[in-house]
Amino acid sequence: MPDVIGLDLGTSAVRAAELDLSSRVPALTAFSQVGLPPGTMVDGEVRDHGALSDAIRRLWANGGFTSTSVVVGIAGLRAITRQLDIPFVPDDEVDSAVRFQSEEVIPFSPDRTLLSAQVLGDTTTPEGAKTRRVLVAAAHDELVQGVVSAVEDAGLTVEGVDLVSSALVRSIVDPASLPEQPEAIVSIGAGLTVIVVHEAGRPLFVRTVGTGGNAATEAIAHSLDLPLIDAENMKRHMDGSTPQLKAAQRAVGPVAEELVSEIRNSLQYFASMPDRAPLTRLVVTGGAMQLQGLIEQLKGELALPVQEADPFARLDITGLEVDLARAAALAPVVATAVGLVLPEPNPSVRKFNLVPPEVLRRAFERKVTRYTIMGAVAVAALAALFGGWKLWSVHEAEGQVASLTTSVGQLNAEIPTYNKVVAAIDELQSAKSQVGQLTAKTVDWAAVLSGIDSVAPQGLGITSVIGTGGPAIAGAGGSGASATASSAGSNGAPAAAGSIGTVTVAVSGSFPNTAHFSPVAQWIDAISGTSTFAPPSVSAVTNAPNGSATNVTFQSVVSILPPASLEKNGSY
Repeated sequence: MPDVIGLDLGTSAVRAAELDLSSRVPALTAFSQVGLPPGTMVDGEVRDHGALSDAIRRLWANGGFTSTSVVVGIAGLRAITRQLDIPFVPDDEVDSAVRFQSEEVIPFSPDRTLLSAQVLGDTTTPEGAKTRRVLVAAAHDELVQGVVSAVEDAGLTVEGVDLVSSALVRSIVDPASLPEQPEAIVSIGAGLTVIVVHEAGRPLFVRTVGTGGNAATEAIAHSLDLPLIDAENMKRHMDGSTPQLKAAQRAVGPVAEELVSEIRNSLQYFASMPDRAPLTRLVVTGGAMQLQGLIEQLKGELALPVQEADPFARLDITGLEVDLARAAALAPVVATAVGLVLPEPNPSVRKFNLVPPEVLRRAFERKVTRYTIMGAVAVAALAALFGGWKLWSVHEAEGQVASLTTSVGQLNAEIPTYNKVVAAIDELQSAKSQVGQLTAKTVDWAAVLSGIDSVAPQGLGITSVIGTGGPAIAGAGGSGASATASSAGSNGAPAAAGSIGTVTVAVSGSFPNTAHFSPVAQWIDAISGTSTFAPPSVSAVTNAPNGSATNVTFQSVVSILPPASLEKNGSY
């Protein structure tokens, strides 16, 4: 069975994590994230289906994941949890009993609500009646359908739909040391803040607040009359005492105060519920947790310890080959994606699954079809085997001596014909070998140009292409580019060892002055990350200031590796 990958659909980015759970310590083998255009996801719901699907496709193209099966995390104002007491029923009847009583606590129409339940505990009333307390996860059908549709359109298979709140508990709580008293986990994202209180790995209380780091960005943009992209960059670098930074700090203050107030009020509400033990600590995670002054305000406002989450503490991340600084930068944003894959820290807790029935039906039909085909192939193979054996038995029963004599005479008469056939087969094999030798070193220009165009970083455009190598079979430029296929050696560019050709491209683009990464470095990383090309060389780099942006142009020579040959691509 292929691995299942956790897919976190945030407000500002999509993230995915793949784990190897076969060892004692789970190993994070792959993690990647891709930014989303503003407005793609709002309050946890899909607003731009195409942009989300495109981002997920790019996420899989860049992430190196080994599977297309995913568990998707959802959050938002239409994905909620409620506690419910029901008469005692067996475990396999809990979901049915919950649906029967859900109208009492779920604010959505029953026919548009997806439900899943976890048993929190069993009690006996003073009258002697046994009851079960369950935590019900409920999501509006439109929210889940929008997410599932976008994920499936990106070419992935949805194996499960879980709540972000439950994923946070799994990623942060260590099964080896389950806390005996309740503790709170808060994930502050770009558009949503998720608050969950658990006890021994069992979620007891969940609340989603419809605000996050984007509110601070908008406050800075409004206060300083800046574009959102510039305000976002300033929000991430607010250390300083310039007048502009001080104005930004003043603008962010009320946002941080509002977030702290929402978190404090939520925890106070939980504490006011009957039979609740006091909270022991607050663990904070999420990309917006680093909002200036937020952690300090939480520590000052709450009468309990506040600490930052470290999702990597329970994981082996050596396979990612990231340094400590990079790991520290990723830690606030990996918790949800990782938690979607990890098992429950408390083995008695059943994972939520809010997959719509029609999605489960499609998955079942795919399995039935696959098993039917496998069965048909097996039956056909057995029938052929039995038929062959039966035919052989019949021929054995016939007069073998006369038959053999006749066969020998026929063979002697047909020897000249067989000789011609053998000679023709030898010629065919020789020609096939020659074709294979030729195509193994012949560049598939269509695949090369398409490959360069697909991995080129956003913002960089290819203005010209000159390819050198074997015979030019096909060529097509990417969007806005021109391509020329020429004979080997026409441009004199050096090729990497084992290459079958080179391609020289002229690249240009425009980047904000505030960009953190060199567009040339992004180009080199993107090209080097494919199996089709060797790490490129770059020359003639020019940077021309253009107001708040910089225009960059450069020339790059890329060596083409054997995977881009006509033989490997099966294009001949």
